[in-house]
Amino acid sequence: MIGWKRKFVMSAAALVIVSSLLSGVAGAAGSNTGNSNKASVTDQGNIDLWKQWVKKNAKAIAIAAKPELTGNRNSSADSYPDLQFLKSLLKDKRMISLGEASHGASEYNLAKVRLVKFLHEQMGYSVLAFESNLADASTAYAQINHDKPQDTMEKSIFGVWHVQENLPLFEYIAEQSKSKHPLILTGVDVQGTSNSFITFVEKWFSSIDQGKAADFGEAERWYVKMHSYTDLKQFNREQTQLIEKYRLIQQFVKENETKLQQAYPANPELVPSLERVLQNRIDMVDTYIIHMVKLFAQIEPENQIKEASYIRDQQMANNAAWLAERLYPDKKIIFWGHNYHVRKHNSTMITEHDGFDFNNHPYPTMGEMLPFSLKKEHYVIGLYAYQGSSNLNNQKVESVSLPHQTGSMEDILKAGGHPFQFIDLSGAKLEPSTSWMFTPRIAKAWGKLEEKMIIRDQYDGLLFIDTIHPSKRSSK
Repeated sequence: MIGWKRKFVMSAAALVIVSSLLSGVAGAAGSNTGNSNKASVTDQGNIDLWKQWVKKNAKAIAIAAKPELTGNRNSSADSYPDLQFLKSLLKDKRMISLGEASHGASEYNLAKVRLVKFLHEQMGYSVLAFESNLADASTAYAQINHDKPQDTMEKSIFGVWHVQENLPLFEYIAEQSKSKHPLILTGVDVQGTSNSFITFVEKWFSSIDQGKAADFGEAERWYVKMHSYTDLKQFNREQTQLIEKYRLIQQFVKENETKLQQAYPANPELVPSLERVLQNRIDMVDTYIIHMVKLFAQIEPENQIKEASYIRDQQMANNAAWLAERLYPDKKIIFWGHNYHVRKHNSTMITEHDGFDFNNHPYPTMGEMLPFSLKKEHYVIGLYAYQGSSNLNNQKVESVSLPHQTGSMEDILKAGGHPFQFIDLSGAKLEPSTSWMFTPRIAKAWGKLEEKMIIRDQYDGLLFIDTIHPSKRSSK
C-alpha cells in the first residue's frame, strides 16, 4: 500500500514520521472518508435548536491585528478587544493547548500567532512549547540573540510550520527575549535530531572536552541512522551499545554541569533540557526505534505505526509534564500542535483515522496522558474549518471535503455566521440546545477524514474558521 522507504526518508533536519504518514494517507484517501452517509438520522428540530445556540454563543474574533480593531496600523499595538472574554474563561488555567485540524492552513497559523501574543502580553503565559523536538527548540532559543528570526524558526520547529504566517511570531519571541517578560521557546516532541542541534552541542562540549564532543556527534548520527535499519539482528546488536554511549554522555554532563552552565549564563534551563533530551534518546532507543526497524522491514507495518505513535505521544506527555512540573513550575505554558495530540481523551474517540483506516479502538495521545493534576489546569482548543484548502506535510494542497454531513460539527458551527469565531464548550450544561456537543458528532481531521467523537469530551473550546487557504512557505 505504501512505499515505506520513500515515505519515511530520514534526514538530520527532522523526522515527523507519524504525522507525515497521516498527511500522506489523508491525501490518498480523497473523498473516501469511510463514514459518509452512515451518521444516524437526527431530528431537524434539534439541529435548528443547536444552530440557534451556536449563533447566540459564538464570539467573533480576528485572526490578525487590523486597523479597525486597533486604531493603529502597527500590529504590535493590537489591544485584542475581541479576545478579552478569554481572561475570565482562562483565569484558572495554567496550560493552554492550541490544536489544528491540519498543519498547513494559513488562517490556523495566523490565529494561533495572535492568540499566543495575547496570552503572553495580557495573561502572563510565558512558555511556548511546540509539537517539535525539545532539543532543537531549546538550543535554538539559547541562540535567539545571535540568529535572525527566520533562522530561529527553521532551527527550532518542524518544517510544516516554516511559513510566512509564523515568522512574525519568531520576530516577537526575539524582541521579547530582551524584555523582563520573555516568551520562552521550547518543544515536547522526541522525534529526530537536527544538524543545528548537533553542531551546537559539539561546540558547547568542545570547550571542556573535545573527545566528548566527538562522542556526542557520533551518537546522534548513529541514532538517526538506526531509525532506517531494516535488519532486526543488527538493531539488536547495536541497541545496548548506543544506550551505553548516551549514558556516558549523561555522566559527562552531570560531572560538568557548572562549566556547561557558565557558557550560557542567561539560559539556566539549557543544561536540564539537555539532560532531558539525553534521557529521551535512551528511552527512544529502548522502546521506539525497534518499531521503525520492523516498519522498514515490512513486519506488520500497521501495528508498528500504532505502537510507535503511542510511544511518541507518551514521551511527549512526559516531556510536557516535565516542563510544567520541573523546569517551569511557576510559569504558564502554551502548547502548539495538532488536534490529535492535544485533545483530552483520544482513547474515547468513537472513530478516528489511524493512518491506515478508520479505527474504532484508538489509543491515548499526549493530552490524555498528562498527569491528572495538570489536566485540571488545562484548557484545550480545537481548530477546524468549514471550507477551503491547506497544505499537507508533503506540500501538496488538499481541499476540505464538501458537503458536510447534516448535523456534523462543521454543519452546526457554520450557523455562528462569523468568518472566525470562538465557541466555549467548558461552561455548557447538557440541555436540548447543547446536546450536540454531548452526543456523537462527525468532525473532519485534515479536512477530509470524518472522525466521530463526543466533542465536549475532547475539547474545552473550538476556534472555527469559515475558509482556509494554504500557508505560504517562508524562504530566506
